[in-house]
Amino acid sequence: MTAPGKKKRRGLLRKPAVQVELDLPPPGGTGSVEFVELEPEWWQQRGFVIALACATLLLLALTIAARVAAHRDREFAASLQGQVQTLTLRPASRVHAMRITPNPRSWSASADATLAWPEPPELLDLHLPVHYSEFKVFAITIDKVDAGRVMDLQRVSADSNRELRLALNSSAFGPGEYRIRLQGYTWRGQRVDAGWVRLVVQSPRS
Repeated sequence: MTAPGKKKRRGLLRKPAVQVELDLPPPGGTGSVEFVELEPEWWQQRGFVIALACATLLLLALTIAARVAAHRDREFAASLQGQVQTLTLRPASRVHAMRITPNPRSWSASADATLAWPEPPELLDLHLPVHYSEFKVFAITIDKVDAGRVMDLQRVSADSNRELRLALNSSAFGPGEYRIRLQGYTWRGQRVDAGWVRLVVQSPRS
């Protein structure tokens, strides 16, 4: 006779699980894949891209134009500052003597003397020898090329060294070419050409 406890433990034992290969369901009919075209976002549309490119090019052009205009304005302001400086009469700090022999026949092909525009201003003491001339009294006219008459001195006598002397404040003369014309007075008071000088004042270096 079997004990009741053993019968109960035998009933609890089960068969192990077995994997069963099941047949696949039969394939359906020939299906078709449908591709759906997605609508692009507003910022991906062609019109927006073209408009953005045009706006970028316009902004670049405006930036370049602004830089060019600013550079031109700075150059213009510097030029105006230089003009104000060269056209303002200021006291001379020292004396600069220059001896220039006039051409007794006509204007020279090139400048007879070249002077760097002094800064600070100087008092230009010009010595013009006229020993080659028989005149005793002279008229001196100074013209600036492409500008006009600067000075007209009448009845200026030569000194004992047969030199005409005149002192000029350099700040009264801007850079450019100046032509000095000498004329002697006859006994009748008429003026006769007696010498020519071409003086070039160079622009100050920036």
